[in-house]
Amino acid sequence: MTAEPTPTPQKLSGVSKRRKKSRSQALRWLQKRQLRINRFLKKRLAPIYSRLGITSVVRWFIPGYRQVTVSEGGQSFRGNFLNTGSDHPVIAIVGDYGSGKMESHLVAQMVSERPANAVVTLGDNVYFETGFQTLVGNLYGDFLQSGSFFPAAGNHDYHEGFGIAHFDRFFDFLRGHRWYSVTFGDVDFFVLDSHQALHHPDVLVRQQEWLEAAVTASSAKWKIAVVHHPPHSARARSQEEFRFPYDQWGVCMVMSGHDHTLQHLIFDGVHYVVNGVGGGSLHEFEEILEGTEFRLSGHYGAVFLEAREHVMTVRFVALPGTEVHSFDISASQRTPSSEAEAG
Repeated sequence: MTAEPTPTPQKLSGVSKRRKKSRSQALRWLQKRQLRINRFLKKRLAPIYSRLGITSVVRWFIPGYRQVTVSEGGQSFRGNFLNTGSDHPVIAIVGDYGSGKMESHLVAQMVSERPANAVVTLGDNVYFETGFQTLVGNLYGDFLQSGSFFPAAGNHDYHEGFGIAHFDRFFDFLRGHRWYSVTFGDVDFFVLDSHQALHHPDVLVRQQEWLEAAVTASSAKWKIAVVHHPPHSARARSQEEFRFPYDQWGVCMVMSGHDHTLQHLIFDGVHYVVNGVGGGSLHEFEEILEGTEFRLSGHYGAVFLEAREHVMTVRFVALPGTEVHSFDISASQRTPSSEAEAG
């Protein structure tokens, strides 16, 4: 395969209009009340919708609502670190957090207090029509404002929050690219849009080809693939379509959400992390997978990455701030130049 030239990463200056906004007690009560009413109506209207063949009344008024549209992809970005006083910046990985529940706020508070210097999400940034500002901006606005926040798209980002068009609008710094790469220091993240790929086979092929070319062209010490639907998971929800030859390409870790548990697995020398405990309703395990190094259900939390000169430490932290698992990944010696010489 002929690798396409890697675009020059674009530096972000931050999104000032996404600043964190505090909510009054009255507004919080009103939004919770609205969510309860929405759930009540949704449950009782579902049989009527099914009988009449109606998928969504909202779609009559909002074009593209709940449609899995095809997006641009392949752009490279260079993220900023928030509060760069630390010699070893910490990157927080948050998954499936956009519920608006108290736990999602507690996880965001833990991320800020640890403190983290950047945030990468694993998808499902919203679960309800409450809106991106309420479910994302009010939690991680400081990171958005400084250009230190990069999201993956999940299935709920397409089906909730009035559709994926609002994802594109809120995260407008991505310029419509729902699969892209972002560099934070010595770490390159390659963010896929698994929901789009599962609905459009040609997009799945395009993302795989782009991922292989982008990873092999990267000279980062650590190369991490982000895909919302996990290639391996102990909830019988593994998505085999994304079991790419990561080890051959030089990916050291694959990070996913979708399953609301914490898991660490190893296959072919590649670390697989499932982290969907950022605020959505929690799941239980359904099976035990070979290759499992650690797993935990019933707890909210986040994963933190700290890259030093030769090793990156990955920490699983559960609320209220308890480290429950950790492991190290050595810096990669594979670079495009060295691989060319070896060939």
